[in-house]
Amino acid sequence: MQRPIIPLLIALASGITVGSLVAIPGIPTLVALLATLAALLFLVASGKKDLVRLCLLVSLFLLGTLNIGMYLHPYCGRDDIALHAWRDRLTIEGLVCTPPRIVGEKTRLVIRTARIIRGGTAVPVEGKILLFVKDSNNVFKYGNYIRAQTRLKEPHNFNNPGGFDYKRYLLYRGIRLRGYISRPSDIVIIRENAGNYLRTRIERYRSLLSGLTRGNSPSPEGGVLQALILGEKEWVPEEFTKDFNRAGVSHILAISGLHVGIIAFISFFIARTLMKSSEYLLLRFNVFKVSALFSVIPVIGYAFIAGLRISTLRATIMILCYLAALLAGRGRDLLNILAFAAFLILVISPAALFDVSFQLSFTAVATILLVTPALGSLIPQAAGGGILKRGMTATVLFIMVSLAAVIGTAPLIALYFNRISTIALLSNLLVIPIIGFAVLPVGMLLIVTAPLAPVASVLITVASFLIRIAVSIIGFLSSLPFSSLPVTTPTLLKITVYYLCVLTGVRLIHTWRPKETRVSEDLQRCPPPSTIGRLKNLYRARERNLLVIFLGLIALFFIADAFYTNLRAAGSRDLEATFIDVGQGSSTLIKLPGGNILLVDGGGFYDRSFDLGEYVVAPYLWREKIKKIDIMVLTHPDQDHAGGLPFIAENFEVGEIWSNSQESKNESWQRLLEIIRQKGIPHRIVGTETPERTVGGVSIRLLNPKGSASEQDLHAPDYDYNDNGIVMKITFGRRSILLPADISDLAEARLVASDHDLRADILMVPHHGGYPSSTEPVLRAVRPEIAVISCGPDNTFGFPHPTVLARYTGAGARVLRTDTDGAIIVRTDGEMMEIRRPR
Repeated sequence: MQRPIIPLLIALASGITVGSLVAIPGIPTLVALLATLAALLFLVASGKKDLVRLCLLVSLFLLGTLNIGMYLHPYCGRDDIALHAWRDRLTIEGLVCTPPRIVGEKTRLVIRTARIIRGGTAVPVEGKILLFVKDSNNVFKYGNYIRAQTRLKEPHNFNNPGGFDYKRYLLYRGIRLRGYISRPSDIVIIRENAGNYLRTRIERYRSLLSGLTRGNSPSPEGGVLQALILGEKEWVPEEFTKDFNRAGVSHILAISGLHVGIIAFISFFIARTLMKSSEYLLLRFNVFKVSALFSVIPVIGYAFIAGLRISTLRATIMILCYLAALLAGRGRDLLNILAFAAFLILVISPAALFDVSFQLSFTAVATILLVTPALGSLIPQAAGGGILKRGMTATVLFIMVSLAAVIGTAPLIALYFNRISTIALLSNLLVIPIIGFAVLPVGMLLIVTAPLAPVASVLITVASFLIRIAVSIIGFLSSLPFSSLPVTTPTLLKITVYYLCVLTGVRLIHTWRPKETRVSEDLQRCPPPSTIGRLKNLYRARERNLLVIFLGLIALFFIADAFYTNLRAAGSRDLEATFIDVGQGSSTLIKLPGGNILLVDGGGFYDRSFDLGEYVVAPYLWREKIKKIDIMVLTHPDQDHAGGLPFIAENFEVGEIWSNSQESKNESWQRLLEIIRQKGIPHRIVGTETPERTVGGVSIRLLNPKGSASEQDLHAPDYDYNDNGIVMKITFGRRSILLPADISDLAEARLVASDHDLRADILMVPHHGGYPSSTEPVLRAVRPEIAVISCGPDNTFGFPHPTVLARYTGAGARVLRTDTDGAIIVRTDGEMMEIRRPR
């Protein structure tokens, strides 16, 4: 079967990919595109079909490159809001152009700016910005015209190898600047209902549904119901979200093709049932097409009620393309329809190619279409007929569809979430019938009957009861041992080989048919006399054997890769230290010769809505194929050092944890202690009395703290908790690294006065470059070649202090900073030393 859309989709996606990787000038690309289109018109008129196809593919490639370039390198006019970044605080006016989202204790607002006010003068501006408002009490709505005072900044990435590109993520959404508002008095609503009239009315109805749900349904049931009908999964408590993730059913909480497809299916079924009940309608109309046309209305209505979010719009386009194909009588080639939907979405929004939900949705559907028929051919047909046979067939089909979706999305889930659920198939089999075919229909009835409060209350009660059952199942399954396994980040090569394995398996199953059928088919063919024809026939005769050999080679590839990964880590003879970019904080990963891993601190924000351990440190460790931390060190329990460690301790195998004697009420520290108790991780209180440890030829010496801080010291008015932090000196051959945590000038003076050898080639600058640390005596004692400062861009503390920078420059040290250089990687064999900055 010919599928002409697939080559066009590949050409467009290839252009988008190339344009995202290489900064290609827009004007030359546009000129080339216009020239190619002109050549295309000429070739069409000339009737040269082969060249027409080639020219069309080139045109789509250039179109993809040009379109994605407009997102990544937008034109900046004289009124662009981007020109006002990094200046003093501004007064900004603009429209809340999307529904606000709650993120922890903050409200996330996307503002379409209209003007700024400076010195009493209004200056018109244009462009979208992102505002985070603390303690807003959820008073903002779509269509609010606001005035705010803030300082606009460019988005900042955590620049670690393979890290999430937040800046690009916002560019794909047309957002170039962001601001933070800590005081509610700095933002006011000037007027309401200033947005699109239809959108405003829909948002008002959504607010009614949200109020009814939260008022009549307890947590977490109410949060799950809001996620299903309004697309607002932020109301689901975090612990239940984690249960969904571990059970492999987190996709239920994000409106996607599954939800929209079920709505379309139920609508189609209802319309068809009603029409079949009337003999007049059966004779007068095409039941199939009328049912498909009727399904369009609930699908579009659901998209609007769900907030028209990007993932919802993509799913809606996908389903509408299928319904349009049914209406046109072309609904049999589902792969071609799927390709057309993806093609249409990428033409409208090329950035969708890099969206996780887009990749998961289309990969899942494509795998279902390819794998399910192959699996079905392995199942013998049930004897007999009637309801029992139809029920068995539907059950088997549902199992095969779920299995195909799990097979198709597994590598992408491993790539983006570093986790594989071992119970995903079972969870989906048990939960999707409840959520999809019971809760969603009730939710649709709720949408229709929301103005009738008594009816809506009953429906919410019913939906909550059903959700409670589903949540209980998910909670039980996710609590099972090994229900979810963390995995390291797969490479693009591994993912490609995996999908080749799936396609090869599907083809092999397709060829596994009785010999009589295959022989009779071959006899019916008339072998072409050409060489290519003979080669094709030769391949067909040996296809099964060749496919088996190819699958064997794929298996050998994965086995060899596993051996290579383990041997490379165990056989390493170098020491590698990575000063991870964690913003305003500190986290250092040290790979020791022989494969042992040392992690010193985990970074952390005082705003705990963003877990640096989960979103920055752990992804980097998984990318480096690290599953076990042999020694985890917490230098002192300040949030900017301790915040990321609980997630690491919970999700990685940890050999032992070192900390000082300092007690703290810090929530992250208390959580870490709880994890230590639950997992039975050896916990050592260390200091200068701790014997020197040698691991893989590397010496680890502790130079601070000297004993435990006394109760009197802890309550002294001038006592600095930072001075009780662990100071480590790591020596390998002739090279040394000194990690002094956040010690101040007082602790530095004690170190200089001690008999410790402080000489080190690499020095992590104490207290992120703050003053009065990094005193001249300690610099003379250490004499570093490289000084590494771990700090965040434009941080509120003003780190690093200009005086401190001047001291290191005067000492002849090369200064590297995570805020400007990103992650800094130092590699040494004990003699030579190599510095890399992957940014």
